[in-house]
Amino acid sequence: MKYFKMLFCLILVILVGIAGCSSKEEVTSINTVDVKDFKEHSGTYVGDNSNVVAIVRALPGGETFKEIDLHNKTPKIIYGAKKGSLSEDEMLKYWFDGKDTLEKNFLYNAIYLTILIPNAEGYSFKIDDQKFSVSREEMKQFISKNIQTLPDSNELFDKEKAQQFIDNNKEKINKAVKSAAIRQQVFKNVPIVKK
Repeated sequence: MKYFKMLFCLILVILVGIAGCSSKEEVTSINTVDVKDFKEHSGTYVGDNSNVVAIVRALPGGETFKEIDLHNKTPKIIYGAKKGSLSEDEMLKYWFDGKDTLEKNFLYNAIYLTILIPNAEGYSFKIDDQKFSVSREEMKQFISKNIQTLPDSNELFDKEKAQQFIDNNKEKINKAVKSAAIRQQVFKNVPIVKK
């Protein structure tokens, strides 16, 4: 019995060690976002730091979110490596994977911030030396043209209406973001710039 307990403890220690070594932080992608997480944050004001940060963390690449600036009603989101998270190499590998993740995430995140933060005047994203800034008006036009007419800001402050818009259009949003032709048009009009 004594040996059984020792063997059991040894096996348990080995399993915990293996699980700890293999548990690599998984970065949220467009395919793994749970849009239900946004309901409680719908109708967020730019000045509501905790809700804006919660939204950014729930969006693709949220685990690489480093800092945010909410001045001038334009959330400026900076992604990067931070202590206790992914390494610089892992973070860059995620964003610059050769599968247009950077473009897809910037567009996807701008769409959802437009829906969830109705009083924002624009959105800015930066990772490494790549920056994308777009106005709310440009995003409203994009959403209304490529997905469905976006309700006005007052309606989007209603959590139920905002969530209903998301529920009704999440597949259209994903399809638009994944379309190379649509992304090409967006970034032709509002380019990602190298800084």
